[in-house]
Amino acid sequence: MANSTGKAPPDERRKGLAFLDELRQFHHSRGSPFKKIPAVGGKELDLHGLYTRVTTLGGFAKVSEKNQWGEIVEEFNFPRSCSNAAFALKQYYLRYLEKYEKVHHFGEDDDEVPPGNPKPQLPIGAIPSSYNYQQHSVSVTDTATQVKGMPELLNLF
Repeated sequence: MANSTGKAPPDERRKGLAFLDELRQFHHSRGSPFKKIPAVGGKELDLHGLYTRVTTLGGFAKVSEKNQWGEIVEEFNFPRSCSNAAFALKQYYLRYLEKYEKVHHFGEDDDEVPPGNPKPQLPIGAIPSSYNYQQHSVSVTDTATQVKGMPELLNLF
């Protein structure tokens, strides 16, 4: 991670940049590209450092099982005012690094879209990237016919 001056040594910085390039290529090839590096507490997240630390501890599943996200947060020196840093790290790891870990660290062959299921499922707790405005559209005739014994509602409109 960083030394006492707060900056990574040149060799670590090169490794981090090479890792980011590889991670971007990985996401681009899977149809989930990203441009911005996420930030926690106003500080850009060191994705390489996070990946290295989590895989050293056994990977995402083990870190989550042992609830070690709080320990990992301490190593990143986020401001104390950032009370949700552990949650943010876990979510960012899920978004940016978990599939990469499965393929590159554990050697799993993880297809993005399983055969027979053309629409990938969102992980639990994920927020869809688009909003279905049609869910609010209700026609007057549909509403009136659904209410039994109230066909006079149709005459009101």
